[in-house]
Amino acid sequence: MTVDVRAALPSHADQMAELINRIITIGGTTAYRAPFDREKIVSEFIAPELAICCHVAIESGKVCGFQALLWADPTWPGEHRLPADWALIATYVDPEAHGKGIGRALFARTAAAARDAGASTIDATIRKENTGGLSYYARMGFVDYRSDDETVSKRYKPV
Repeated sequence: MTVDVRAALPSHADQMAELINRIITIGGTTAYRAPFDREKIVSEFIAPELAICCHVAIESGKVCGFQALLWADPTWPGEHRLPADWALIATYVDPEAHGKGIGRALFARTAAAARDAGASTIDATIRKENTGGLSYYARMGFVDYRSDDETVSKRYKPV
């Protein structure tokens, strides 16, 4: 399989929305419950205020996965505020393409971007029922550092 990983652009947003909406419909692997449209993909993943990077994986001209990295929000009013030099990661891979190395290819680019940006740590907070996501981040070198009734938070040092 040949996958091309590149920076996500607004021109990818429709395919990215289609992908995440399929994942939301299946359920159990993302905290998102409401569907995405082009504008929401751009504002949440491609060009959010705290963006570090967003990459897409393209196979046969189609987005088969994407991964976004953004800075932790220093004004976060909720629980578990993270230091400003931490980054947050989100990964979405077409369920029909799991196990093909797409997540690994995406993470290689994202980890390099985190290092280049000076992120000290990457946080991945995963729903407990998302056993595939928990396993994926563990394979990428993330280690558990916090959990609650619904989620496990893992961290990775990109140095």
